[in-house]
Amino acid sequence: MPDAKEQITTTILAVILVLLFFGVLFIVMLWYYNYRRRQTAREKKAMQDQFDQQLMQTRLEIQEQTFRYLSEEIHDHVGQLLSLAKIQLSSFREEEPIDFPLLKDAGANVARALQDLRSLAKGLHAGHIRHFSIREAVDEEVQRIRKAGGLTVSVTSEGAEKKIKDDKQLILFRIIQECLQNCLKHASATSINIGFTWYAEQLRVRVRDDGQGFDADRVLQLHTGGLGLENIRNRARLTGGSSVIYSRPGEGTTVTVQIPYE
Repeated sequence: MPDAKEQITTTILAVILVLLFFGVLFIVMLWYYNYRRRQTAREKKAMQDQFDQQLMQTRLEIQEQTFRYLSEEIHDHVGQLLSLAKIQLSSFREEEPIDFPLLKDAGANVARALQDLRSLAKGLHAGHIRHFSIREAVDEEVQRIRKAGGLTVSVTSEGAEKKIKDDKQLILFRIIQECLQNCLKHASATSINIGFTWYAEQLRVRVRDDGQGFDADRVLQLHTGGLGLENIRNRARLTGGSSVIYSRPGEGTTVTVQIPYE
């Protein structure tokens, strides 16, 4: 019966080899699964770190922009009101009768200056944007541009407005703000349109101007930072969204950003 024993031995060895093969395969698959899980966790952490870093940078940029605006407003408007009130008050003489209409006018100028300072104080930090919807924050920014004059800015909206996560809203606001700054500094435009389209899962914002335009593909390939185009793309990506920048010489510029609500 040697053949039968050899056959049994061969069968046992084959079974052992098969079990070893599947055992090794299971161990390899388990190791690979854990490796991929750790790698995914590292990638998520790196993405979250990037998002947090970008969020902090965005807050600082908005604060810097706000302080610049406050400085200009205090110098150009509040300062003028207080200077006028000072001139009016300095015209009074102890030996002369009080000019009550002039005194009332001086008091009104001081009151207007204080009211303007209170209004400006509300925007001293990036956090004030959290108290507004993205549309309200953009409307406030547009009012500043209109106040400066020389440019027609319109805002349109389609669909039912939805709530965006605060951090994403802050980054989206900075993207729109950067588009507007590019237009004011470089585009030589006469009009800008900011269009909101509210979809079921995401918001699309399109900023379009009628300026001189530029070769967007070339600028993006060269990674030149003057227009902040890479910042726009990176910020949109970090929110889980996307962006498309279209511009040609003589055709103006259109920046389209899509960002999920959550």
